[in-house]
Amino acid sequence: LSAVLVMRNGLPLFVTGQHGGDQQGQGNMQVLINVLDLGANMQAAGDMARFSHNQVRNELQMESQLFQLVGAALKNMGHKVASSNGSPVGGFEGIMFTPDANAGAGCAPADAKCTAPIAGIYRAGSNFREDGQAAGY
Repeated sequence: LSAVLVMRNGLPLFVTGQHGGDQQGQGNMQVLINVLDLGANMQAAGDMARFSHNQVRNELQMESQLFQLVGAALKNMGHKVASSNGSPVGGFEGIMFTPDANAGAGCAPADAKCTAPIAGIYRAGSNFREDGQAAGY
């Protein structure tokens, strides 16, 4: 498992993780781009079509939606590409925290005795390609 903690302005923004061998780094970067650059929420970031490059075969495997968009163009440029059903893109789980701007500041990091929580909303996402499910209470 490859875990990532993303901070924004000194506060945790989200955590995510991938499993799947060589796909871990590739999948983490795709989720980071989906959230930070494309503005996706955690579930959408994992649901978006993904790809995986196999270094041994030097082949790019893309989920069918992505393959339909750019597969032919990449083949025409000489790349070895294939459509996949989602199995090579690894697993995904993630949790994002958005602080409530109207709530108090919560605890200072150095105040070990403080018990005031930071109010906000947790949003989760999990991989539909496997048996994951995001749930909360």
